[in-house]
Amino acid sequence: MLDRLLFPLLATCCAALLAVSPAAAQSSNLDTVEGPGSGEKTTLTITPHRLTDRVSARALGVKRPAGTRWALTLIGVSPSDSLRLTLGEEPLPLRDLTRPAEGDVGPTRLYLSRSTFRTVAERGAVRLHIGDTATSFPEQMRTEMQQILEDVI
Repeated sequence: MLDRLLFPLLATCCAALLAVSPAAAQSSNLDTVEGPGSGEKTTLTITPHRLTDRVSARALGVKRPAGTRWALTLIGVSPSDSLRLTLGEEPLPLRDLTRPAEGDVGPTRLYLSRSTFRTVAERGAVRLHIGDTATSFPEQMRTEMQQILEDVI
């Protein structure tokens, strides 16, 4: 009797585990928090993704009463590093660039339009240029950015 019940129970549990979509499994590195301002919600990657030996990045989208904001937070970028995004030979527009104040420690933020954020999320050929170094974004980070777009819009 126990054997007849155990097999269907195990089969049901295995089927439920396999039914979890890849997007749901990868979204575990995302969180949505209140802020930074009143009435705002930020969806962001929890664990930064390594881009180079010294630079890691997080992606975030902020839903605000006045619209949305999209950014890449860069950790390990020096104040003297030039920063730009390209797709092939074409530069991608940056809305704003903020760095920590002189003498302060903290991340650098690249603010992007929704269109540029989507391009980074969907196109593996986008490159981030940090000074003389160019790097691409890891597939998992780009998948998480796509989820951020879905969650924030």
